[in-house]
Amino acid sequence: MLNLVDTVQTNDDNTPTLQPMGFSEILDTIFSLYRKHFLLFLGVIAVDFCGNLVVYLLARFLPNFPLKGLVMDLVVLPFGLVSMGGIIVTTSTVYLGKPTRSLKALKQAGHRFWQVLACHLPWNLVSGTPRLGIVALLFLIFLSNIELIEPVPVLFAIALLASVPFSLHLPIDLGGIINDLIVPVMIPGQTWIRFIPLVLAPLAIYFTVRWLFAAVVVLLERPLIRRAFARSNEFTHGSWWRIWGTLISLSVLSFAIQRIVVTTIGFIFMLTRVMGETTSMDILKWMVRYGFDNSNPLFYAIMGWINWIVGSFVFPIWIIGVTLLYFDLRIRKDGFDLEMQVNNTKSN
Repeated sequence: MLNLVDTVQTNDDNTPTLQPMGFSEILDTIFSLYRKHFLLFLGVIAVDFCGNLVVYLLARFLPNFPLKGLVMDLVVLPFGLVSMGGIIVTTSTVYLGKPTRSLKALKQAGHRFWQVLACHLPWNLVSGTPRLGIVALLFLIFLSNIELIEPVPVLFAIALLASVPFSLHLPIDLGGIINDLIVPVMIPGQTWIRFIPLVLAPLAIYFTVRWLFAAVVVLLERPLIRRAFARSNEFTHGSWWRIWGTLISLSVLSFAIQRIVVTTIGFIFMLTRVMGETTSMDILKWMVRYGFDNSNPLFYAIMGWINWIVGSFVFPIWIIGVTLLYFDLRIRKDGFDLEMQVNNTKSN
């Protein structure tokens, strides 16, 4: 029977002794690894930041057309997935006590890009099911009134529908959920749409947890894609509620850290009047709408940039947490086999 400890213990030969962890131990290890290897993770998340920069430039200089959002999602997707894979590989390597470099981790993630993509798209699709349902029903509304509207909104709805699986977001996309709940307010006479996330939530939640570790497995164990989903199902069997609670906690933590930091910077701007006549209402509008407002374009543009930068630094928290949770479950499910494999690797 394995005993619970809060860290990876080390034998006399510097071989890590892996043992299960509770949530507090996982949380402590997340920030411990991130702090000790910050420059290593920084080199990896720089890829994600570059992707956000490219998307910003596309959003600014590309002309508006119905498929513009889908094009930007497709452009940023490789940056986000390679960065996510690099964080998974980096976390695994430093957790097992091995040396690595940012470029090496990114290369390993890049070599498995298509496999990670094949694992991520179904997971992203189910985790975004409430949003997908809203867009699909809006599309049906557009079609039912097609003689009353211009064709552009129909194309726009089709683009939104197609882009849902390709939109990178946190495991529990709190910002997206808030936006989804606000959308019905902006569509007179369609208030019933606000209940769609609640109806589709059980399906989204169930498969979000069941398929959570597919991308981690395909990177670290290198199985076939079908086997990666099977392994993820094995890990979650009997531990679904614990994983769901951990996932919610990591998502809320990531969301809260990002919002607190960005909002604090916004209030500093307001107090120092760096951005002119910025008011607390501008900050509240940004917090609720999470977007741009023409009332103070400079403020909202800079807040968007700050949000992207802070988001890039927060990005690794939940990925490190999911990777550590994967190790925790693998030790619990596989017993001492994983530790024996690590010991053999270190001795060779």
